[in-house]
Amino acid sequence: MKSIPLTGLNTFSIAARHLSFTKAAEELHLTQGAVSQQIRHLEERLKFSLFTRHHRRLELTVAGARLAVQLNHSFNDISSLISELQEAESSNILSVSVMPSFATKWLIPRLGSLQETYPDLQLRIQANDREVNFQRDRIDVAIVHSHVHNVKSHLVPLMKDKVFPVCSPAFLKQRGLTHANQLANVPLLNDDSEWRFSSPYAEWERWLQLANAKGVKPSRGISFNRGDLAVQAAIAGQGVALGRTPLVMDDIQQGRLVKPFDDVLDEDHAYVFACPEAQYQREPVQQLLKWLVAECYRYSPDDALTKPEALKITDR
Repeated sequence: MKSIPLTGLNTFSIAARHLSFTKAAEELHLTQGAVSQQIRHLEERLKFSLFTRHHRRLELTVAGARLAVQLNHSFNDISSLISELQEAESSNILSVSVMPSFATKWLIPRLGSLQETYPDLQLRIQANDREVNFQRDRIDVAIVHSHVHNVKSHLVPLMKDKVFPVCSPAFLKQRGLTHANQLANVPLLNDDSEWRFSSPYAEWERWLQLANAKGVKPSRGISFNRGDLAVQAAIAGQGVALGRTPLVMDDIQQGRLVKPFDDVLDEDHAYVFACPEAQYQREPVQQLLKWLVAECYRYSPDDALTKPEALKITDR
């Protein structure tokens, strides 16, 4: 079948609502003859009649009535979607998907700074460990891990994700940790987050290999389904966790955690800002991105992957 012209369908929908070509013509600012001609062409394309034409009145055929109901629903849905998209385009509200541990340990403690910088910006934060689908999840932007994000989008790297053991100062003093081999005798705290595709012990094993540690079995430790829980257990003195840069940087700076060893596992993973290309130029998106880049650089310039002056965005 040849494609059906939307203009003809719209004209038919209006004529069906009025049951009058004359009233449809008035609404569309056309002549009655033009409306009649569009309907006739549409019927020829469809190969069935839409109206039964009586003297001075119209009546929908069975097929015409069914099509009119469907078109009414469809045009209403399209109108609602357009209104929603127009509102979203001009809104200061952003739906942000963030990995739960990153939200708890890095983003939430800094939200006050964001509000001071951009007081009109409103975030709707969704903690999400799975791979983001912007359309399905109705998400505007996301902070994701480069290891698991494969969705085509505009990406800006924020911060390195380096991995190293951490524990509380009291635990370090009590256990006297000076060599990685001693980890065989202390509780290890594992991050078994949902987003991981490998064993929760895989990074521990790679770090232990880097540190040339012998006889340490991470699998005998305690596992948590979120990285921030493993970090919190380490702060509470329950053992040694494998910390990720953004999840432990504040606790190290504030003395709640220490690095007992110098070895750092760096596999070129990162935390990344992601958004659909169509969203990138929106003012609230650019405001959030500018703030994120500035915060990452301000708190940890050695780990920040994008310098503020290198960011190609413009406040409006």
